[in-house]
Amino acid sequence: MSVLLVAFVVGAVRSPLFPVARGILDREPPPGLDDEPFYPPEDETTERTLGFARDVLNAHAWGEPRPEPTKTELDPSRECLLSLYVPMGRGDVGPYVATLSGDGMDTGVADAVDLLWEHLEVPARAADKIERSRLKLDCVVGGERTFPEGGGHRGMLLDQGLDGIVLRYKDRERYRWLPSWAIERPVGRRHMLRSARRLARRHGGWSKKDAKRAEFAAFRTRAYVESEPGGGTIVAVARGNVEGPELKAENLREAMAIAGRYMARETNQRGKITYHYDDRKDSVEGGYNLLRHAGTVYSMLQAYRISGDAEVLAASERAIGYFRRKMKEDVKHPGEWFAVEGRRAKLGAIGLGLLMFVEHAKVAPESAADIELLRGMGRHIERMMLPSGELVSFYNWDGKEKSTRKSIFYSGEAILGLVRLHQLTGEQKWIDIAVKASDFLVHDRWVALGIRLHVPPDAWLLQALVELDRVAPDPGRADYARALGRSIAQLKLLDEERTPPDLLGGEISSLASLPPTATAGSFGEALSAWARLEARRTPDVVTAREVAAKNARFQLRSQLRTANTWYLSNPDRAHGGWRKRMTSGEVRNDHVQHNLSGLFGILALYDEDAPDIGLMVGGTQ
Repeated sequence: MSVLLVAFVVGAVRSPLFPVARGILDREPPPGLDDEPFYPPEDETTERTLGFARDVLNAHAWGEPRPEPTKTELDPSRECLLSLYVPMGRGDVGPYVATLSGDGMDTGVADAVDLLWEHLEVPARAADKIERSRLKLDCVVGGERTFPEGGGHRGMLLDQGLDGIVLRYKDRERYRWLPSWAIERPVGRRHMLRSARRLARRHGGWSKKDAKRAEFAAFRTRAYVESEPGGGTIVAVARGNVEGPELKAENLREAMAIAGRYMARETNQRGKITYHYDDRKDSVEGGYNLLRHAGTVYSMLQAYRISGDAEVLAASERAIGYFRRKMKEDVKHPGEWFAVEGRRAKLGAIGLGLLMFVEHAKVAPESAADIELLRGMGRHIERMMLPSGELVSFYNWDGKEKSTRKSIFYSGEAILGLVRLHQLTGEQKWIDIAVKASDFLVHDRWVALGIRLHVPPDAWLLQALVELDRVAPDPGRADYARALGRSIAQLKLLDEERTPPDLLGGEISSLASLPPTATAGSFGEALSAWARLEARRTPDVVTAREVAAKNARFQLRSQLRTANTWYLSNPDRAHGGWRKRMTSGEVRNDHVQHNLSGLFGILALYDEDAPDIGLMVGGTQ
């Protein structure tokens, strides 16, 4: 049997985009894959093969004798590719490709590991690096299929992360570009063939002319990876990811706990949170957003309510201090407070700032929240309200930058902040302001001549309406909350028959990209709120709960955790975060915030001991 072996030392790698069309359009499966499951089934032979390969690799690292070979029983009719990933920070070495002969004996596997070892740079051979390495095995399944140059229109005939590419030219040894590389590396569908040609030249010894003239075809593999650095059991890989945890209370709690720890690690001593971490480059990018800072701290405090992790609380309190230093008292209206970033004072920053401060009061009542400051924030929101109930998005505090731009979401953030302020103080005034602002959005915004023109997928407003319904129930607001929930559900991939398992619950995106995980979080906050409203008002109906559950499963599959970060430059740093989408290296603090808060919101439906998201300080509603 011919066995291809790949060594890949993880370094500065980025990512691509994929078509949701695979889950929407009726398509014939690749040749020979009619009954092939999406996630490969358990495979004892693969586990033995990777286990022996690990033993040989460890022997190299520790200078020990090579283990005695035993029969692995690899299928001799299939080509297999073995990959070795060694986290090396930003250094990028590999992949190395070598074609070896063998008959399925472990002698062939050992020889392959020997060759991979020879190609590793000296720093990657250190025992501590090998202890953090991962092995992955791909075995080709089904037949090959042809496709036009570039994959057809926008690469539509290639499935990013599922299709690999094989190159053949005359008597040259064929070169295989693995399916998962489209996720592991910055390769879009239209550029997959170009990448295969480039790597054939770089690592296969091909000339540029031969790579250009080569015949090419798409293929699929069954792939497995070690579940832990340095070994462990094996887990199935599909589209560069593994199946996520089940939707159970303990898994939701764990997901929130590791997300909280991710954000605590990314909070510096001044309280500033890493805004944009690139998990492929292992680098911090520029930019900041005070509004998202407040939302992030809010979710960190929710994580603390789940885990009780003292480091998460300490980081949250540092970050609260950072936000507090950005606040100003209104000289024109003493006693009113707003937050400034640059010269801009956003309504949403005060709304999310209230969420943050009140959440802190819930988890640390001994901290003695500055009630007058919070009341001043509430009075600022009241000042930003027009007689109609409409809230103005920006405050021209210094008379230099008057903005008429309107944010769809700031009003919902401010209303939710007012409801939370009421949870702290018990003062009816904040509910009255919230009701007036909500009624404008429910009855007047997006309405003309008595006709509703649009129901935007406003996740913050939906959360605000659901919590407002507990203290000021109103059929009209409840109906609009349901309409918001339905508008969000219409954006989701929910059809189990036509959607690939890994995309189920994700958002319908363009034909050029995979569903975003960032909005899965914000939509998760909204859908879980809709589900709580449904459970409270119509307990026999489970429509919202089912949609929220599929969204939450997508969130769990998308989180960066040990099993699915084998190819990252620094898996430990990325652990617990959520990137913008599976094919993006961008882990932004608000992506993590929304996903964490979305899971916090749905936990109550799966755990009767879950914290109450609408808890009145000092009691319950």
